Amino acid sequence: MKKVLLLILILAGVTAKSQTQFITQGKIEFEKKLNLHKEIEGDSWFNNFKDKIPKFQTSYYNLYFKDGKTLYEKGRDNDEKVPFWGDDRALDDVIFSDLDQGIFSKKQKVYEEKFLLTDSIRKIDWRIINETRDIAGFECRKAVGTILDSLYIIAFYTDQITVSGGPLSYTNLPGMILGIAIPRLNLTIMATRLELLDPKNEKL
Repeated sequence: MKKVLLLILILAGVTAKSQTQFITQGKIEFEKKLNLHKEIEGDSWFNNFKDKIPKFQTSYYNLYFKDGKTLYEKGRDNDEKVPFWGDDRALDDVIFSDLDQGIFSKKQKVYEEKFLLTDSIRKIDWRIINETRDIAGFECRKAVGTILDSLYIIAFYTDQITVSGGPLSYTNLPGMILGIAIPRLNLTIMATRLELLDPKNEKL
């Protein structure tokens, strides 16, 4: 009897796993938030206007993904303007990543000039933590890593999206990164929604 029950439980687990839908292409919207109150700490001039500055500067980006490639670019506009503060300087940046080849290209605007930079995707020694968080309807596992020797990064990824990409050029986890937090930069980038669409070839 015990063997029969065990077999039923195993079959039920296999069936549930087979019904899990794995996503290979689509578009993810990310909300990028910069904590302005943290940014102006210690600045006496800005502290005089702290009550007039919202806590966060918010901007939106889209990540298109398909066939091991991703494209990260400006999303919808945010009509809320921050007094005494400029726009997100990275809004015009476009980042294309070829995960299979391990390279990325970035179109970046510096003042009035535009530059195209190409390099290898940065290698991050991620350490996966036994902790989860729901982001945009996906259960995501936590990972931590460092870049530039000391910049601490927290990431949340889901293996339900099989492309191992993420916002900006953060990659190399066993699934799509849906959340990034960089405490020293007072910055978070979190997915808000996923659209199941087939990105056009010219987009990637």
